[in-house]
Amino acid sequence: MINLSYRFDQNSSSLELDGMPDVSNGDSENTIGILSSWTLKIIGSPTLEGEKEHLENLMQVILQYSRSYISGIRKTFISKKNIVMISPFGSSHKLRLNSTKKDVKPLEIILDDSELSDLTQCLDLLRFDSRFNLNWNITLDRPYSKRYINSSAYKSKKRFALFYAFILFLSTSSLMLLIPTNNKFDLSEPTKSSQTINE
Repeated sequence: MINLSYRFDQNSSSLELDGMPDVSNGDSENTIGILSSWTLKIIGSPTLEGEKEHLENLMQVILQYSRSYISGIRKTFISKKNIVMISPFGSSHKLRLNSTKKDVKPLEIILDDSELSDLTQCLDLLRFDSRFNLNWNITLDRPYSKRYINSSAYKSKKRFALFYAFILFLSTSSLMLLIPTNNKFDLSEPTKSSQTINE
């Protein structure tokens, strides 16, 4: 039986998949038609692994989020069964992974723009690689309308404006607490000088 292994490497991400040809489907000896396992390594984070369903959930969420982010839309995406979630986190992106095993705490990974780009590139390369004859259960890409992009971008800017206004209010309030409040503080010149002028 032929065991195959292919890897997709970017600067901060490395995705490796193991499997074998599906002879009943007429796969060639260099084609993975049955996925045995996969592992994803992101610099500074634990190694991720799971079943095909988990990889599909990851692909769905990351590809949708990246496509949305490039269009200027910052919003949260959640996979089926809440296995994978990614959301904006300041100027970065928070990836949350929930294990289907009991008593395993969720894993959170903070990605910057370059790390998100590397991960997206790995998943895109896998999706269009002819060495894989796998039926990925993910939603096909559909272009956003200009109206939708403008509407979503406006809502995002509005939320950020309110957030920054709140931060500015807190900062101003904190500074006001540092200003002296002594009511006896006198800005006039000393009495002696006044007497001299009168003379």
